[in-house]
Amino acid sequence: MISSKEKITTSQAITFLMICIIGAGTLTLPRNLVDEVGGDGLFILIISTLLSIILGYFLYKVVSYFPNRSFMEISSILLTKPIAYILAIILTMQYTLLGGLIFRILAEVTKMYMLRNTPTEVIIITMLIVCIYAIRSGIESIARLSQIFIPLSIIPIVLVLIPEMRHVDITNLLPLFQTDPSKIIPSIQSTLFSFAGFEIMILIGVFLSRPSRGFEIQYKTLIPVGLLYIFIFIVTIGLFGQVETSHTVWPTLTLVKLVDVPGAFMQNLDAIVMASWVILIFMSIVLTMYSSNLLICDMFSLREANFIVLLLAPIIYFIALYPSNLAQVYDMFSHPIAVIGESILIIATPTLLYLVFLIKKRVKKI
Repeated sequence: MISSKEKITTSQAITFLMICIIGAGTLTLPRNLVDEVGGDGLFILIISTLLSIILGYFLYKVVSYFPNRSFMEISSILLTKPIAYILAIILTMQYTLLGGLIFRILAEVTKMYMLRNTPTEVIIITMLIVCIYAIRSGIESIARLSQIFIPLSIIPIVLVLIPEMRHVDITNLLPLFQTDPSKIIPSIQSTLFSFAGFEIMILIGVFLSRPSRGFEIQYKTLIPVGLLYIFIFIVTIGLFGQVETSHTVWPTLTLVKLVDVPGAFMQNLDAIVMASWVILIFMSIVLTMYSSNLLICDMFSLREANFIVLLLAPIIYFIALYPSNLAQVYDMFSHPIAVIGESILIIATPTLLYLVFLIKKRVKKI
């Protein structure tokens, strides 16, 4: 059993999950949606937001019924210990893979827009050291960082993009309702992956000071994230159009680079937004690495084992440098094994735990 002496408040849990969800996914979300469903991506985002809230409700019910219990304890009760270990191993591998790939994206964004002459290896090692320090400080410290960084990251992005709304051409979203029905479910699934992070509730439930407010944490996290995604999608497509968006690697960052706020008292506003995005991506890496660390501690019943992150660091570094280029990074994200792992992470795990919970509760076995 992991130590549950540390506790985080409801507001800290909300910012914790929010900063875990928003990150590298926002860089390519508009392009991916346009490639798959065109302007209908707006409706796909709405559906995905609602589905993520439903899945979040599943996790809330399970966590609130088993307060102060870790993931392994809950899953062992509901699914048996062998299945719990298999699930924990899959989730650990998935979080470690995500951490490494997002690290590479962070390094590429930093190198392309801010540190052009700095080697990728140096960027990764430097930020990896900072990640290790943050994780070893514990969940309370990470939660406090989340509370500080969310407003510092989100507010500048929104404030800079709002003036661009005057240039948005809504007709760029047209035509609507032209998507082949066979593409709808796959596009919902891939878009749902952009909400990955809310499932960490099942891992941090043991640290919640008020587990009964778990659903409040979920919907207060997922609704603002969904609205932010919709806002970014409309502004990006409205300004660039569908064709240009589909041919841009990071349409959201390209949009920010083109922002020109009339009468702004500061120049290079894009640098401020870039810094905000780097903070978001960095914190999402911290949380994925922390999740892997937490799962390993839970599997081996280690109470104090923050040193595990030191063993994970070389693996993260190797994964980050393994792709030869950015295209290969995104190929790895879309690899069938990665897609299956992500599906287990955010769809299968909440659904399975909730269904078994309902069945066992009805027959009064828990």
